[in-house]
This record gives sequence, C-alpha cells and structure tokens, in this order.
Amino acid sequence: MSEVAIASLRELAGPDLYRRNAFRVTGLPVDVDRRTARARQQQLTAALRVGADVGLQGSSATTEEVRAAFDGVLGDPRRRLVHEVFAVWGAPDGCECPAGVHYDHDSAVRAHAAALDVEPADLLAATISGGLPGQWTAAATAWTKTLRSASFWRHLHHRVERLDDRQLGASTVDALRAELPVALVRPLLGLAASAAYPAPLRKNLSEWPVPARERDRLIEEAAEPLYTELESGVRDLHTRLDSGDADEIVAEMRARVKPVLARLEGLAPRDEHRRTDAVRDKVAVLLNNCALARNRATGQYEGKVKGWLREAEKLATDPETQRRIRENLRGFDEADEALNQFRFTVDEIRRTRGRYEAARFLRGILSEVTDEALAVAIRGMLSDLDAGAPISYGTPSRSVRYRSPIRLSDWEEYEARRRRRVVAILVLCAVLVVALVLIVNAVTDSEESGVDIHPADYGDVSQEILCVRDANDWRDGDTRVTTVPCGQEHAGEVIAYLGLREAISSWPGADYDYLAGLARFSCGEQALHFGLSQSPDLYATEVVLPAPDIVNSSDSVSNYATCLVVRADGRRWSFLAASQQTGAQLAVPRPVTSRQGRDHNAPAGYCVELKQEPDGADNVWPIVRCDNPHWAEILGYQVLAWPPPGPRLGEDAARTRLAEEAGQACQRLASQLRMPSTFSVTPIRSDWWTEQSQERMYAACVAHRKDHQPFDGRAR
Repeated sequence: MSEVAIASLRELAGPDLYRRNAFRVTGLPVDVDRRTARARQQQLTAALRVGADVGLQGSSATTEEVRAAFDGVLGDPRRRLVHEVFAVWGAPDGCECPAGVHYDHDSAVRAHAAALDVEPADLLAATISGGLPGQWTAAATAWTKTLRSASFWRHLHHRVERLDDRQLGASTVDALRAELPVALVRPLLGLAASAAYPAPLRKNLSEWPVPARERDRLIEEAAEPLYTELESGVRDLHTRLDSGDADEIVAEMRARVKPVLARLEGLAPRDEHRRTDAVRDKVAVLLNNCALARNRATGQYEGKVKGWLREAEKLATDPETQRRIRENLRGFDEADEALNQFRFTVDEIRRTRGRYEAARFLRGILSEVTDEALAVAIRGMLSDLDAGAPISYGTPSRSVRYRSPIRLSDWEEYEARRRRRVVAILVLCAVLVVALVLIVNAVTDSEESGVDIHPADYGDVSQEILCVRDANDWRDGDTRVTTVPCGQEHAGEVIAYLGLREAISSWPGADYDYLAGLARFSCGEQALHFGLSQSPDLYATEVVLPAPDIVNSSDSVSNYATCLVVRADGRRWSFLAASQQTGAQLAVPRPVTSRQGRDHNAPAGYCVELKQEPDGADNVWPIVRCDNPHWAEILGYQVLAWPPPGPRLGEDAARTRLAEEAGQACQRLASQLRMPSTFSVTPIRSDWWTEQSQERMYAACVAHRKDHQPFDGRAR
C-alpha cells in the first residue's frame, strides 16, 4: 500500500523538490476537491494551448509540467499525499489542528524552498568562506520541529481519512514517517556531491533529524560517483605509468585526481569514512611509484623525487604504505649520500690520475651495475668526463677514507668483546626485571584477585562487571583470571553471561557454528546496550565458549558464553568503559563470510538491517533481530566443495562453477524453507577463497524482497 508513496517521495527528493510541487505549479490549495481541480485543469490547458498568460506560481512551467502537476493532484492519492507534505497548507480548515502546526510546517517549507533557490554563485561564495546561507540552518531547524510534532502526523492521518481512498491507509503515513527525513536531506547531499567546497553542506547535514548511522550511509551513497571517478583515475594512471613519463603522470594526477580527492574529503572525511582513507592511500601509492619511476629514469633523487615521496608520505593512511614510503625516503637518503661520496671518489681519480683513468674506472663499474638509477648516474658522469668537465658533487657529510681489509684475528677479538658486553647487559636486565616484578607483586597483590569468569555451572556466575588485568588470562584457555579494580589498567571487562541451551530448541538443527555465531552476535548486542556502539572502532567484543560437545548439549549447565569487551587496538585502559546500560536497539556489525570460519558469522535466522553490496572480503554487515525493519534475512550457510565437482577446470572457470554451485545450494535451501515468490535468495561469497581454504568454503544465503524494500518479520 505504501510503496507508491515512497517511490514518489524518492523521485521528488532533489533540488526541484518544491519547484515541481503539484500544488505550487497549479496554484490549487492542498484540500482542493477533485471537481474543482478538474475544472481548473481544463481552464489552464485551454489557456496554455493558445499561449495565454495564466499567472501560474511556477510561471516558467511548461505544458508538460502542468499536465504532470495535475496528475499529481488528480491521480494516485498516495502520490498526492506526498505533494501535500511539501506544499503550503495555510490556516487550519476542518482538520482540528492547532494553528501553530500549520504555521510551523509552512515555515519549514518556505525556508527549505528558499535554501534550494539560492543562486549557485552565492552558494559557491558562501562555501568558499566555510559557511552557508542562513536559510539552510533555518530549514533544518524548522523541519526538525515539524517532524517531531505529533500534531503534524495526526494531520496526515486526517488527510488520509478525508481523501477516503482504499489505496491509502495508516501504513502510508508510517512509511512516510520513516522515509521523510532522508528525502529532506537528499537535495542537500546532491548539492554537496557536486560542490567544489562540500564541507559546509556536509556539516549542515548534522542539523537535520537523521540518525548518525543513516547520515554516514547517505554521505557514502552521495559520494559514490567521486569514489568511482577517483578509483578509476588512479587505476588508469597506474597502468600508463608502466610505459609513460612519471612527470606527465604526476601532472595529470594533480590536475585530475587531487581536486576530486579534496572534494571527496570535504564530503566524506577520511576519519569518518574508511573508503576515503583507502582512496587517499591509493593516491599515495601512485605518487610513491612515480617517484621510483623518475629515479630509475634520471638517476636523481633530490628535487622532484624527494618532493613526491614527501607528498606521498602525507597522503598515506595505511600503516604498511606509510612504512614503505618512509623506508624509500631513508633508502634514497642513504643512496644519495653514497652516490655523492662515489662522485667525490671519481673526481679524486680524475684530478690525481687523469680523465682517462676515471672514465676507465667508471666503465668497469658500469659493466657490473644492475641498478638502473645508478647506471643512469654513471652514464652522466661519463658524459661529463668526455666533455672535459669535472664531476660535480656536494660536500660529503663525513670524510671519505680508504679502509684496509680487517684482519681475521682482529675481527674475532672484536666479536669476543662484543659477546662479553651483551652477556653482561642481559644479566643486568634480568636482575632488574626480577626486582621490578617482585616490587609490583608486593604492591598490587592486595588489590588483585583471582576469579573464574566461566565456571562449570551457569548458576555460579557473577552478574557484576569484572575488570580483567591481562588478555592472556582468558585467551590461554584457563578461565581463572586476575581481576583488578576498574580504575586500574586492565585489558578487558566481563559485561555479560549468555545461556545457549534455549537456542538449541528454538533453532532446528542448531550446531556449534550457529550457536557460536549467535553468542558473538549477542555479545555485540550487550556492548551496544552499554553504550559502546558510540565508539565501534575503539571497542570490540570477545567471547569465551565451552567445548563444542558442551555447546551442542541442551542439558549442560556449562552451556553458556562469557562476553568481554576489549580495546580494538589491544591497549589497556583505566576506567570503566561499560559504565551505564542504555537499552540501545542498534544493529551489530557482524561478518557473513568470515575468513575465520562460519562460527564467526552472524547467526542464521537473523536479519540484515540495510541493503548491502558484497565487498569481496568478510562482508561485515549491520545485523538486527528480525522483529525490526530490515532488508534481508540470513537463511543459512551452505558448504561448497573445492575444486567444484566435474571435470578439472582452470582457476577462473572453477570459480565460475563455484558461483553456480553457490546459487544452486541457496536455491535448494530456499525450496526447503518454502520461500514466497515475492522474495529472491542471493548467495554471498568472498574473494579470499583459495584451494587451501576448502575446509571452510561456504556461501551465505540471504533472502530479500525482489524490489529490495524493507520488511518486518521473517522472509518465510
């Protein structure tokens, strides 16, 4: 019933949201009856046909736009209700609304329409200065007030009753309540995505009543064309670097890529969006590779090469990329110093023994050199010698001395002395460490205590939060740990104990993989309840599970999981992180194709909150219980064989066969569960599978509506 209204809302949600409004174009009031509207249509159509000036509010409207506007008023009542939301209502007339409701709504409409009518030049000038025209803040404030008004929604229910059409119902208003905040910010996102300076527009997004998680999703959706343009551009330049000129590639990168990257970072900042981080890192890798290519071609390091590497170092975000660039900088510095001293040596030979001997010396080295950059440098020195010029070099940072070979007896004595020094230092360190341990134990023994965080009987567990001193205390298999006051440094906090026996009876065929995945999901939920969802990159959960034979037992008192929260970076902290339960009902990020195995995946029978696209890796998706609105249900995980059955195939053909096997396996599962015809079942696979992963190769089967609309409950 509500699908048409939502489709209409999404169609209208653009820069022309108000200019295309049916009531604005036709000049009709929102409560106009069909007879009056039809008479007005006939009058305007006849006038437009003869070119008369009909005085429309949208005076620039074409005949086609007028026709479409009347279709919005006289056509499907669900579409009309959407147009009413964005029209000026005027004073209450028979709806029994408080006067302030209509006034607040109309203020929101006018402020938002004024913001969207700002001239592009004025908007550009404002964003360059880091601000926005005041209409944007006014629009956000006014619409926030309107959307939070119960009387506003009662008015829409009143309009559903007055329109009196079987296609309209309470569910239409409920659907608009869920979708309207997103529709209101889509014009803003469209402007931000195309703006030269999107940061002020993106910051204004936080003033609208859209949840932070949804805001981030919308930003990445709006930024998708920028991501695609950047990733494609970097790939193209990388390909051309193999046979092109590094200077030309860098010039084009600065002209094509850097401006788009600056716009992307203004729209989707790297500290809030990992994909921006990844794109920025790819640009850094391109610059690094251009620097190496130029060095190979010219034999030079100072100047452009060093400058590009410094620029790449600032752009790099991945620790491994940063490490490699720093290594290149150090290596080039050392190589440049060595080359400078080599030039000094060659010039010494030229001055003392003549140009011919210096050239002969260089040609002998050139015949043995395999490094392309060094070979270029040597050819340059030979060219200088042939021209009768001296070899240029900087003043060496240390004096150049010709060293005689070290005699074996000298080396053995040196090594003996070095070993004696090392042994003495190690003995001293051992004594100091033992003394330090004794002192620390003496100070902290009174404050530390040993507790079993996974006793054999579920009834013996403590319900209080425990702070565990060291991560190895529970990761070594012994669940008796050292606890400390939560104001002292600790590596984890025990936040919950979750029984698994009931899950065996509630999910037919429950096995260890299912129950372990359920425990990990439920522990993630517990972390959300303690408010730790506000820092998903800071905290993670770990689970202590009993042995598989106990997990699969429905009558064991040991069949439960212990949930701990840890820092994602492995560090310790000295305060109580799980300090206050919030009761938050948010999605838990869980993989559906975990490379660690199916027991680390989201459990079957749970649901994916928002529409997702496979990312080729673990596919960490937002998972909710299925009584919340969601995009898809996880039906289960189907084990696949590698190599696929049948004749032996090449790698690509085998993967194609594997994809077919995954699709067939998920369809069999859907048939067993008797899925409705309105649903599709999609197999989700990962790109990390290899022949070595055959024991854990599987596909996740997710069921979703064919039109990808959200639904409540299970898909079967």
